[in-house]
Amino acid sequence: MRPEDGKNIYDSIEIPDRLSEVVDRAIRSRSGEELRRRYERERRRSRTVRLFRNAAAAAAALILCLTVGVNSSEAFARELGELPVIGALARVLTVRSWHGTDGDYEIDLEVPRIETETQPDAAPDFTEEINAQIEKIVDSYMEQARAEFAEYKKAFFETGGTQEEWNDRKMDITVDYTVKYQEGELLSLELITAKGWVAASEERHYYNLNLAEERPLTLEDVLGADYVRICNESIDAQIREQIRTDEMKSYFGYGPDGELDAEMGIEGFTTVSPDTKFYLNGEGNAVVVFDEYEIAPGYMGMPEFEIER
Repeated sequence: MRPEDGKNIYDSIEIPDRLSEVVDRAIRSRSGEELRRRYERERRRSRTVRLFRNAAAAAAALILCLTVGVNSSEAFARELGELPVIGALARVLTVRSWHGTDGDYEIDLEVPRIETETQPDAAPDFTEEINAQIEKIVDSYMEQARAEFAEYKKAFFETGGTQEEWNDRKMDITVDYTVKYQEGELLSLELITAKGWVAASEERHYYNLNLAEERPLTLEDVLGADYVRICNESIDAQIREQIRTDEMKSYFGYGPDGELDAEMGIEGFTTVSPDTKFYLNGEGNAVVVFDEYEIAPGYMGMPEFEIER
């Protein structure tokens, strides 16, 4: 199911009494302020990972001192990138960084670039293509977010809103990344784009790469030829267990007892595909990720399921 279809269907049905209470409680727990704090925590955590992920202990102090340079200058980032990285074929560097206010926008921007160990001055075509995709996503997201807020502001005043009521409202725009896994020839990178104004929304993009073979890493590579069955059985079991043990959990197509419920009127999780989002966690296991409203109500955020090997 497409996320937009799930949202439209979910918004149109009558919510049972128990589910209504659960949804209300969950929505209150996910206020805009909480989301903003979560973005900040994620940003701080990802920076820490980037600083220390592949550094030897003796070099940690040097890396900490050079962080400002990496965040402000691509040339400086390249120089730092020439430092030895133990056991890795590539580094992930912050090459665009900006944090501050720009008119109606509060911006936190951290844009990554993948640099290979063997070609520090010119990444091969494979990583250059990934870097170009990342730049395109970031630029497009920033442009779209600004256009949406400008249109909202225009409509606000055209429909009688006053400057006092506007009260210097701003849109929060966040772009960040996390190196989820980097070991040997494998790299798993998460790119996060988020915006918050009337409502908060978040998108995640994943780049799972086999650097030695210069190709994307797939679920089949991680779990084998039977990956569809393995993922489907694991995700279904995890959904059932979550619903049975936590009344705050709710998934399309499943009743409050964790069993499939055709009368719910919404198709939920059915199967993974080659295009299903995933990343590798610290243990090297695949973690399957679904968009908001794809298999669950919006208050559930973006559900994740670790698939153990």
